[in-house]
Amino acid sequence: MTENAGERLAWLADGYLATQLLYVATELGVADALADKPLNTAELAAAVDADAVVLRRILRGLAAERVLEESPDGRFALTPTGELLRADAQGSLRGYVLARGRLYYEALGGLLRSAKTGGVPFEHVHGSAFFDYLAARPEEMASFQGSMSARLSREARAVVAAYDFTRFRSLVDVGGGRGTLLEAILASAPGLEGTLFDQPEVVKDSKLPSHAGDFFVSVPAGADVYLLSRVLHDWDDDRAVAILRTCRAAMPDSGTLLIVESVLPELAAEQPGAIRMDLHMLLLLHGRERTEAEYAELLARAGLRLTATIPADSVTGLHLLEARA
Repeated sequence: MTENAGERLAWLADGYLATQLLYVATELGVADALADKPLNTAELAAAVDADAVVLRRILRGLAAERVLEESPDGRFALTPTGELLRADAQGSLRGYVLARGRLYYEALGGLLRSAKTGGVPFEHVHGSAFFDYLAARPEEMASFQGSMSARLSREARAVVAAYDFTRFRSLVDVGGGRGTLLEAILASAPGLEGTLFDQPEVVKDSKLPSHAGDFFVSVPAGADVYLLSRVLHDWDDDRAVAILRTCRAAMPDSGTLLIVESVLPELAAEQPGAIRMDLHMLLLLHGRERTEAEYAELLARAGLRLTATIPADSVTGLHLLEARA
């Protein structure tokens, strides 16, 4: 028992190695170089412009983690896990790995300071709010957006499978980003009219019906349903309530508000995915994930009541929280 506990703790403590092995291999394009056939270290080093001696040790580290398969003749091939590092793979996690290996990894350096003094680790490290930092660095913004794409597509499928949108005539996706979820909803409910609402720079190139603005000020009025997907977790309670109040002001009394977020479990081990998302919020922003009771309290402060909580994705703890006036 003691030995196994020690081995597990040591493995967890070395987690930083796995993060950086994946990140470096992805930055170099190792998975793309291995897409067609296995290669030896010299061939890979030439393909990705890397030092062969260092690269071999990285490749063997990834083989130990079963991201690559190492053959007796010294060649390396992708495992099913490694395939997901390819840029063109279905369900690719390339952007996910790049964001965690750079943006998230650097932010961890501020976690101890936050634990002692409060505040956001990312801001301690960079001296800038997360989205302000990204706005000034288009390459980093593109990496972050890429990290979101695979998750958003998976979550969109989960949401439309869990909830019937056909009973509504009009929907406003508040803070809907590039419209991944709205597209999935409209495909599932052909008679539904949808409007994407976000900041001007986000919706300017959208092919969906869109409206630009600030959800702390106002959102388009009169829709049957208002959707807030992965929005409230970016903000502290007071700012979250402000967004909810803006939506309530735009809603007819018969309207519906839908919140799509990970819901925290009573015990962390019951839903590790939701806990991990909460830690991401801790690292990067002033937001947090919340329990069902905490969402009910926020809604009440905004003049809304929670009417249903519907599970959508067991991996991430994603739920739809339905509210009405």
